[in-house]
Amino acid sequence: MLSLMLVLALIGPAVAGAEGMAVPAETRERLMEQYGLDAPPLPEWDWSSIDVGSSGITGGMLFMYRLMLNPLGVMLQELLYIL
Repeated sequence: MLSLMLVLALIGPAVAGAEGMAVPAETRERLMEQYGLDAPPLPEWDWSSIDVGSSGITGGMLFMYRLMLNPLGVMLQELLYIL
């Protein structure tokens, strides 16, 4: 629980500060015209594959702890799992 609170505390200021760093609309339109860019498509969410239970958080935190303790061992294990 403490780790989750620390992660959220680190993410909070980054998200709050991102609002003031947006590109003005005029500049964005001019850049899109200059480089021939298209408007980005809206993301389509596949809600069927999202796990909102506590098992996903627990598994993710355990993976992060293992990664912090032995990064090489975790990466080798993941590579062997993929093969």
